[in-house]
Amino acid sequence: MNSTRSEDLIDITIKISNTRDNNLIVMGKSYYFNMKRGTRIKDLLNEFTTNFPNDNNLQKELRCYKLYTKKIIKLNDNNTVEDAFSDKNDSDLNIYDLDETIFYAIMI
Repeated sequence: MNSTRSEDLIDITIKISNTRDNNLIVMGKSYYFNMKRGTRIKDLLNEFTTNFPNDNNLQKELRCYKLYTKKIIKLNDNNTVEDAFSDKNDSDLNIYDLDETIFYAIMI
């Protein structure tokens, strides 16, 4: 029996916290994903960018975003989604109740 839930799928939300140009990237908009708990943040960010047109200027803007937890803890590219959870093996419902699947895209 596997003691980790890293391969389990979980619903994730990325909310745009700020933007340089609201016509390019809309502040406050949310994007929804169903990913494995063990997904690396760089892979989640890559999936996030596929929601936008493949425009060089826009893609350059999107690369300026970093993901943060609800507690405004910056997640590095090699962190995983489950690194944001208080308990990696907790049930989905408990994680949702703590808003630990909501990530904030903040432009640096």
